[in-house]
Amino acid sequence: MANEISKDIIKPLNEWLWKNGFVTTCIYYEEGVLQYNPASDEIRIPTEYDDEPDRLLMKCLRKLGLKKRFKGFTMSILHELGHAQTLDLFTDKESRKCDKIKEDYQDTIDENSDDYYLEYWKVKDEYAANSWAVMYANCFPKKVKELAKIIEENVNFG
Repeated sequence: MANEISKDIIKPLNEWLWKNGFVTTCIYYEEGVLQYNPASDEIRIPTEYDDEPDRLLMKCLRKLGLKKRFKGFTMSILHELGHAQTLDLFTDKESRKCDKIKEDYQDTIDENSDDYYLEYWKVKDEYAANSWAVMYANCFPKKVKELAKIIEENVNFG
């Protein structure tokens, strides 16, 4: 289901990031999906968020040890932040290989199927981002609750 995201979310998201020591920023992005852009160190926040994959994301994160209950969008933001935090773990060659694997999935697996996401999150850079998100949520639940509150105030969950 598509959920409307207010432009007003950007300022409090960035304040939360800076308050918690992150240099990554968020921008409102008129097109596309929630994603991290490593070239600009920005998390692109779309005008709408499709929460269909959240059921699978949360299943994946619980398998990785997520202890607290947060909404999928909150964990998706942490996942994208996880890309920024784990980027240096990968050489350029390894990053390109991860991108190629994900491109191949798009060509061979239906993007709307459970299999697509379950395979996608096994790719090393996605696994690292998910693992970081789980670690952060487990270690800093109060900080993540603050993030969740910002999201609740600015996303119209239909």
